[in-house]
Formats: sequence, C-alpha cells, structure tokens
Amino acid sequence: MPDVEGYTSGGKEPRPPARHDKPQAAKNTARSIALRYRDDYVPHTRMLEGCGKVVKYALFVANFIIMVGGVVVFAVGIWTLADRSFMERLLGTDLYVSSASILIATGVVVTIISFLGCLGAFKEIKCMLLTYFIILFMIFITMLVGGILGYVFRNEVDERMYQEMVMSIPSYKNDSVVTDAWDAVQQHFQCCGVRLMSKTEPYRIWQLKNSHFNANHQVPESCCMKKEWLHACSKNPTDRDTYMDVVGMVLSCAMFLMIR
Repeated sequence: MPDVEGYTSGGKEPRPPARHDKPQAAKNTARSIALRYRDDYVPHTRMLEGCGKVVKYALFVANFIIMVGGVVVFAVGIWTLADRSFMERLLGTDLYVSSASILIATGVVVTIISFLGCLGAFKEIKCMLLTYFIILFMIFITMLVGGILGYVFRNEVDERMYQEMVMSIPSYKNDSVVTDAWDAVQQHFQCCGVRLMSKTEPYRIWQLKNSHFNANHQVPESCCMKKEWLHACSKNPTDRDTYMDVVGMVLSCAMFLMIR
C-alpha cells in the first residue's frame, strides 16, 4: 500500500507529483516574472512621470507669462485708440487706427491662446492641448505669410508713412498738435526733419515745405542738440549742431506709437 505524500511503502521511490501541483508552479513562475518586470519598469515609469511634470509646469508658466503680456498689449491698444494722441497727426488717421487695431487683435489672440495652453497643461486635457497646438501652427503659417507680404510691400508702407509725415510739415507752427508732435519725435529720436528723395540734408525740408522757416530761422528749435546753441543752430544749422538723421526714422516713429 502506498503511503501518504507520494511515497511507496518502502519509502525509497517517490511517486510522480499530483496534477494539481503544475498550476501552482506556473503561478510561481508568472509571479517571479511579474516581480522582475515591476523592478525594471517602475523606476523607468517614475522617471517619465517626473519629466512629464517638468514639461507640464514649464508649459504652464510660459503660457501664463505670455497671457499677461497679451493682456498688456490689449490694454495698450485700447488706450492708444481711445487716447488719439498727437502721433495720429503725423502718421495719418488710417495708419494710426490700423496700428491700434493690430495691437488690440494681437492682444486678444495671444491671451486666448495662452489661456488654452495654461488650462490644457494644468488640467492635462488632451483636446485643449491639441487645439492649442493647431492654433499655434496656424499662427506660425500666418506670421510666415505676413512676413513675406511685409517684405514684398515694404517700400509701399515706407512711402505711405513718408508722405503722411511730409504732408504734416506745412502745419508746423499753424497747428499746435502737429507742432508738439514733431518736437516730441525729433527730441525723442534725436533727428531733424525727413530725408528727401534727393541727397540733401533732412533738415532742409523745413525751409522747402514750411513758410515759417527762412534764411534767418531754418529749423525748429527741437532739432538743436543743446539749449545754448538754439539761436545759432536754428539760424545756421549744421550736422554738428543739429541731430543727425537716423536710419529708418519713419519706422522709428511707428515704433514710438506702440511703445510710448
């Protein structure tokens, strides 16, 4: 008679293991593999989670800063449009309003996009992050096309701004707003007049376009570098006494509109 535990009565030859022992061995093997996989996988997963958090908060902070900048640009655009400063008289109404409208539109778009980026990163909303990416891609294409168009039509823009400024010169001394505008621009950018298409000095445009200036008083006092030189400078201006013409003065005036 065989004894219990799989041994014969002699106690020398073990009998084969029961069938119910095989599933247990398979379970032990699977458990061992799972433990080994966990030991290799968990550190890697934690590292990925750490990198994900860094990217998440970096995206949130960057978009929050950009969103604040968008709000500021929007506020500047509203203020510029409502203020209607003297720069409108130099650049022309259409150009002035267009510049303010661009600031407002840019501020709104930047604020909305940055808000989507902030919320999508913080809440980890895939749909919102995808929308954020698509809008950024569209803006990139728009900026690329706008840059190409701006380069192609840059001469037309310069010519329009140049004509607007030249047309305002006869109103100097006759219109206090235009007078203050030219004085502020010439003192701020340290320039005098507008360079003519010919090679003459830019300050000579005052004599050519404004009847208030003659041989005894050739340029506005705002062209002179030092107060003690006002009389001699306005009577006989030279490059030493007057502000030198700066490269891109017309474009600088447009920048002055946006940053003043």
